[in-house]
Amino acid sequence: MATLQDLENAIDRLLDHPFGGRQYQIIRRVEEKAYEAYIFGLCLRAVRELGVTPVLRGINGPPTPFVFRGAPGQIHSRARNYGYAQFSMNEHEFEIHAGVEFRGTSGMTHELDVCLMRAADARACRNPDSFDDPQAASLVAGWECKFYAGNLQKGLGRAFVGLVDDMGSNLRLCGLCSNSFHPQLRDYFRPQRRPHPHFCLTPLEPSNENIFVNLIKGELKKMTAS
Repeated sequence: MATLQDLENAIDRLLDHPFGGRQYQIIRRVEEKAYEAYIFGLCLRAVRELGVTPVLRGINGPPTPFVFRGAPGQIHSRARNYGYAQFSMNEHEFEIHAGVEFRGTSGMTHELDVCLMRAADARACRNPDSFDDPQAASLVAGWECKFYAGNLQKGLGRAFVGLVDDMGSNLRLCGLCSNSFHPQLRDYFRPQRRPHPHFCLTPLEPSNENIFVNLIKGELKKMTAS
C-alpha cells in the first residue's frame, strides 16, 4: 500500500513548483489530505500532457509555499494563502482546486475534494464585492478522494452519486478516487452517467494513473475543440 511518503514524493513531482522541491504545505499532514493533493497533482499532469502549462496561484499572493487546505473551505477564504492552478486552452479558461465548497442545484453546500471549474466563475466568487460559494453550473469535473487502510465502504458510493446528482448536468466528468477497492462499488458505478471508479489509484500503480489522466485529457480536448 502507498505510504504518506510515497504520496508526498508524488505531490512534489506532480506539482513541479517553479521554485523547486518541497514548495508545498498540507495543513493536515495525514494520508487522506495528502491523497487529495496527489489527485490535484494528477490533474496538473493531464494539463501539461496536453501541451499547456498550468500556473500555480495563491489567493493572497505567490504560492511559496503552495498551501493545500486541511478541511473543506470557501473559495474566497483568505485564512491562509490557499493554492489553486489556472490554465487556458483555445481561449477557454479553467482553474483546479482542492477542498472547495460548491452550492448544488438544491441550494445545499457540498465539498469536492478536487475539482476543475470555469475560471470566470471562480474569479467572480473571489471578488470582495460578492464573496460567494461557486454555483454547480461552474463545475466541469469533480472527484471524491478516499484513502483507506482497508476496503472502501459501500455507503460512499450512494453518497457520492447523490452529490453528483445535485451538481447538475454541467458536470462533464466525475469519479471516486481511492487507494482501495470494493467489488460492489465497482458494479454500482457501471451504469451510464455514474461516477468513474478510480480504484487502486496510487503512485505505485502507474497504469491506473494513466487511465485517470487520459480521461481528463480527453474531456478537455472535447470541451475546447475549436
